Amino acid sequence: MSRAEIRRQKREQEKVKTATYNLTKAQLDQMVKDAIGEQMEEIKQQATDDAINTAVVLLLTLPLEVLMDHYWPKTYAKKIPEFTNYVLQYYEDWEDGKIDIDDLINDLWEYAGVRLEEGERE
Repeated sequence: MSRAEIRRQKREQEKVKTATYNLTKAQLDQMVKDAIGEQMEEIKQQATDDAINTAVVLLLTLPLEVLMDHYWPKTYAKKIPEFTNYVLQYYEDWEDGKIDIDDLINDLWEYAGVRLEEGERE
């Protein structure tokens, strides 16, 4: 076999390995859009999860700090575990539908003087 035949055979083998596709610009744009869309959904989900985790941590720890610093400075070591258990139980009750969020919002307004507007809850 001559060198030319060897080169020709090698080129033929490389052509078999390399797939070539003909796509329109619209098809290519759609493929890119789909790939980026999936990545964007993953990023949005991760950001949402991070925000929820941060909110839960802050909403559980900030009241604990206030109770420890201003209400129970000498007895917080005994009271905090019970308080935390009650908070978690109320959260589970809310998840199960036993507690209505509108009632909680009304209590916040009635007893704490803090009103949450609709835009703040969404």
